[in-house]
Amino acid sequence: MKKLPKTLLNQLNTYMNTEVRPLERSIFNYYFNDSSGDDILDSLETFQNSDGGFGNGIEPDFKLIQSSPMATSIGLRYLSKLDNNDRAQKMIARAVEYLETTFDSNRKGWYSVPSNVNEYPHAPWWEFKNDINMTVIDYSWGNPSAELIGYLYKYKEYLNNLDIYSLISYAITNLNERTEFKSEHEIFCYIHMYNTLDKEFSSQLEDVLKLAVSQLVNIKESEWVDYVPTPLKFIEMDSTGFWGIQRKFIDQNLDYLIDKLEEQGKILPTWQWDKYLEEWEISKVEWMGILTLEALLSLCKFNRIMTI
Repeated sequence: MKKLPKTLLNQLNTYMNTEVRPLERSIFNYYFNDSSGDDILDSLETFQNSDGGFGNGIEPDFKLIQSSPMATSIGLRYLSKLDNNDRAQKMIARAVEYLETTFDSNRKGWYSVPSNVNEYPHAPWWEFKNDINMTVIDYSWGNPSAELIGYLYKYKEYLNNLDIYSLISYAITNLNERTEFKSEHEIFCYIHMYNTLDKEFSSQLEDVLKLAVSQLVNIKESEWVDYVPTPLKFIEMDSTGFWGIQRKFIDQNLDYLIDKLEEQGKILPTWQWDKYLEEWEISKVEWMGILTLEALLSLCKFNRIMTI
């Protein structure tokens, strides 16, 4: 079994502490250098706005300063890992307030970003289209609405207006009524949602998520250089199941990450922007930190890092 050499981990330690954003640096140090979660919260505070939502480029593919549901889903994803902390709970409560304020009752969820996303540098898929009054991302209802509903369920003590049980029912029905799945990102959001739910609800998603993953996962290593959903993209740090993905493909993906880290010293994005090219160079560096951190957490989860 291939493992990441300790010498390379030491090099990556230097990289993660010198060349990446404070957010990814603090998360890396939390998992690999026994630092506290306070540094993560310090970093997250710089992305949370006065309305409780997150913005300020926490998702490097759109630089919108103002809050958006999509950016807030990312902020809550990180906060949910630290929710035994009073400070994190206060940040979560503010984010819940933002989500209640921005909930769209006709959509039974949220649109990913507001129209003023266009006023800031962004990837082409985040362009707000006036003819459809949304981005192309919003063709997939569950991205980010399913994930956000999961967090609202987990932190329902902070809700004042929304009926979280009807939203959970809608989200589950929405997915179970389908037999074909086109958006891996929507399924990632449903997997995040699954991880927040009690068994009585999460059990209703298991079969349909396995079906979705079987349709979407790319198990061809030769294609992993492109922007495709590799096996590990469906497996969270705290996941216990693999959604029917065979272990041999997970192991192959882990080997692939080690090879890339040995070759490049980091993980590079497999996509690029078509305009705002100067800003893309900055975002590209930010994505390297995110993707390298994700790779290291996957290797850690599967015990693929040498300790001596």
